[in-house]
Amino acid sequence: MENTKTTALKISGLNKALGKKHILHDIDLEAYKGEVFGFLGPNGAGKTTTIKIIVGLLSLDDGEIEVNGFDIKKNYEKALAGIGGIVENPEMYKHLTGKQNLRQYARMRSGVTEERIDEVVKLVGLSNRINEKVGKYSLGMRQRLGVAQSILHHPSVLILDEPTNGLDPAGIKELRDILKELAHKENICVIVSSHLMSEMELMCDRVGIITQGKMLGVYTIEEMINANKNGNLDFELEVDNMDKACEILTGKEFRTDDTKIIVSVDVENSKALIAEIVRDLVNAGVSIYAVTPKENKKLEDVFIEMTNSGGVQIG
Repeated sequence: MENTKTTALKISGLNKALGKKHILHDIDLEAYKGEVFGFLGPNGAGKTTTIKIIVGLLSLDDGEIEVNGFDIKKNYEKALAGIGGIVENPEMYKHLTGKQNLRQYARMRSGVTEERIDEVVKLVGLSNRINEKVGKYSLGMRQRLGVAQSILHHPSVLILDEPTNGLDPAGIKELRDILKELAHKENICVIVSSHLMSEMELMCDRVGIITQGKMLGVYTIEEMINANKNGNLDFELEVDNMDKACEILTGKEFRTDDTKIIVSVDVENSKALIAEIVRDLVNAGVSIYAVTPKENKKLEDVFIEMTNSGGVQIG
């Protein structure tokens, strides 16, 4: 499966300083066609700086960036031709209609036909509002129009910097569905930067974690959610005799929380191990009222753990 993936964007050893401040430190990442790649980090981590370098708004000090195999320093125009993007908010002519805005942009790109304009309008779900003036658009509609503008020239890489900022829940879901369709059905490499971990969890196939200008690693969503320093799962046990239960569990990994005992067991053998613990307690005369697996870590929890500790072992 891994060998069938086509690299759309590759960054190697990227460094950037602004004045005397070293902003980016040896950034490495690889993103593929057909995936939504989340560039995740707290505000000030270096996400926007990295994106501005990729799209040519800032120069790089050291390192390499390749888009579809074209080096951004050696083949600038060919590399940039493969990128579409919105850095911060999409800028539109508010006195023009959505379609007129797209036509204006199309004039700057060769080969963009009227048919292509209609195609991208349909892709982003604006067909019924495209002939209205942009000044009447909601923020979510302007964001969708910005995406349409960004993919007019058939880019293989679409980069969006904090695209859900300011959107209401309905607008966020609409944009999320559009980006996933562009990646999975149109085979575009969609790169989305954000500090909203819950949104990344719903949208992305993989995420790259950046903090203080350094990459902590690139992981699938499943790897991050299942990430656990000791590879264990926690179960809550409600029992009638806490003291007796703790005595029976001596030698096992557990802790108490008010009226519950929280037992930690190995992920791979969790079912067998928790069954054994229940059997030992019952045989010792301890009544068990409930055994409940604790909720899996959310992306926010893992993200905080990773950024606080400088990384976490996966796998």
